[in-house]
Amino acid sequence: MIGNNFKFQRRAGATLIEVMVSVAIFAVLMISAAEIFKAVNDGQRSAIAAQNLQESMRYALETMAKEVRAAAASSGSECSSLFGKPAATDQVFNTADGGTFFYFKNKNQICVAYSLENGRLKITRGTDSGYITPQGITVDELNFSAQDDNFGVTPRVTQPRVTMEMELEANGQAMHKQRFRLQTTISARYYE
Repeated sequence: MIGNNFKFQRRAGATLIEVMVSVAIFAVLMISAAEIFKAVNDGQRSAIAAQNLQESMRYALETMAKEVRAAAASSGSECSSLFGKPAATDQVFNTADGGTFFYFKNKNQICVAYSLENGRLKITRGTDSGYITPQGITVDELNFSAQDDNFGVTPRVTQPRVTMEMELEANGQAMHKQRFRLQTTISARYYE
């Protein structure tokens, strides 16, 4: 009796072709998701590299600006003899080497120079020197342009100021490198 009441139920299943199509669609979706994740991750790394470059240069520029604003007039000879550069008399700011070397006397009467050395911005105060840009940043170009006139002339025609231009790059993998061209003008607060 058992055999007479027993009915076979047909169960629906997936064919091999349906399984293969499902696996292929799933694989395409996973590869697409992985590529999107990689693109977002690369974009984030590039943004972080740019942010680090900007923060590092903000520090360097602020350090320079504070000292340049407080520059004092000099006869030119005391700083030029220290750095071995040509003297400009009766000026606050002096440049040499085609504008790649910038020097002046700070508020403490110490000669200060900024220059490019080994791809980094170097500061020299008297006989002490160091770098104000980190190792992770390469400065490719540096140019200082000083606008100044004789401080003994009355009335003074030009407020002493220096324009600094540089091109720099954040080191790292080629896809995450960031290049910037930076220009800023800083004026001295020296009045006579």
